[in-house]
Amino acid sequence: MEEETVAVTGRVIVIREQGAKLLFIDLEAEGAKVQIMCTADNYKGELFNELSTSIRRGDIIGVEGHPGRSKTGELSIRPGIVVSLSYCMHMLPKTDGDKNVLNKDTRYR
Repeated sequence: MEEETVAVTGRVIVIREQGAKLLFIDLEAEGAKVQIMCTADNYKGELFNELSTSIRRGDIIGVEGHPGRSKTGELSIRPGIVVSLSYCMHMLPKTDGDKNVLNKDTRYR
């Protein structure tokens, strides 16, 4: 039986590297959040090593892969392909949950 393939797009919220061959990316779109679990074995793109340096927080990316759950039970996608759709020109503001923690001076800068 062939596994189901899904395609997802969203804004990168967090990027976490776990060694040389494992990369976690949290995507958020329309209020929903999904974790992307990139491994060097499953990745079919050009170079897995350049993936962590080419994607930054705030970028909009597209992912195609197989859905599943991580060891902690979080909804994850194991991608075969990750495509950068739009770069983030300005850094995203820091947030504390749903509350924006920028003060007046920082906003004016």
